[in-house]
Amino acid sequence: MLKSIIKNVKIKGISVVVPSKELCLTDDKSLYGGDEKQLKRVMRSSGFNKRRVADENVTASDLCVKAAENIFADMNFDRKNIDAVVFVTQTPDYHMPATACVIQHRLGLKESTAAFDVNQGCAGYAYGVWIASMLANSGCRYVLLLVGDTSSKYTDMFREHQSAPIFGDAGSATLFEFDEKAAPMYFDIGTDGSNYEVIMARNGGFRNPPKKDMFYEDGTFKYEARMDGLKVMEFTLSKVPGSIKDVLERAGITKDDIDFFVMHQANKFILENIALEADIPLDKMPMETISKYGNQSCTSIPGAICDALEEEVQKRPLKLCISGFGIGLSWVSAVLDIDRIYCSGIRNFD
Repeated sequence: MLKSIIKNVKIKGISVVVPSKELCLTDDKSLYGGDEKQLKRVMRSSGFNKRRVADENVTASDLCVKAAENIFADMNFDRKNIDAVVFVTQTPDYHMPATACVIQHRLGLKESTAAFDVNQGCAGYAYGVWIASMLANSGCRYVLLLVGDTSSKYTDMFREHQSAPIFGDAGSATLFEFDEKAAPMYFDIGTDGSNYEVIMARNGGFRNPPKKDMFYEDGTFKYEARMDGLKVMEFTLSKVPGSIKDVLERAGITKDDIDFFVMHQANKFILENIALEADIPLDKMPMETISKYGNQSCTSIPGAICDALEEEVQKRPLKLCISGFGIGLSWVSAVLDIDRIYCSGIRNFD
């Protein structure tokens, strides 16, 4: 796997924003053919219960822009100091241009700001931390990382009601600063593109562009979005525990030195098994965010930090191990030092 060390960069603040519209799995009486017992079994094992869903006219960039404004306002930070903005998403505003260019204008950032998109899903936040920290260590004083998705808009993934809709929409902003005194960041990165079809939306891109027969009667587009849950679980348990062990070894520490392991919030069952395979105490692995906000895709790691660790990250230094994994198939694990940063908690999009 790719091993990377980034020095001279620290995280200054994190903000997460979610839509105000809340849905509960029990609201849909057609799930699993109306079998309430099966639904309750799924809810207990997966941890899913409620999720947040964006309105039709609200995109991932809207949520991320709001999160960025929280950072600027609450930290009294001058946005003109931003040298680069990176937008990580799989639900951009347009095919072109890059949504980051639109965001640069919306946020009123200076014209000398670098701005680009990164197409990544469940590993997206950890990927973004790697990319943003490299930028901050190569000439940028401040880098704004925006990570968000409105995965609920892939409506046909759960259209047949044979599985529970799990995706919750969210957007985040993370501010990075160049600092020669900052502790190193350690990364372990890997990709298995041979299994790209395990999670995908087959239609809508230029391999399978929109055609007349790609629409349902109600006008909804047939993205042919799908996920093979069993293969996702097999992939995760075969790669992630080893990746966590490797990045800890790379950092020269053990699991006892880590205050919290913040994983992509895939589902409770997967997280518990990662903990078992990597010998991680469950009290060091937040997983409550799943039941309140759903699987937030690329936003789930900052989501878990802002939900479960809001007070912790603000009041004392912490050593975190984060790990994102999923679509691609891809994975990134990292060891980060957080020292009394700004954290907005999870706020509603108004």
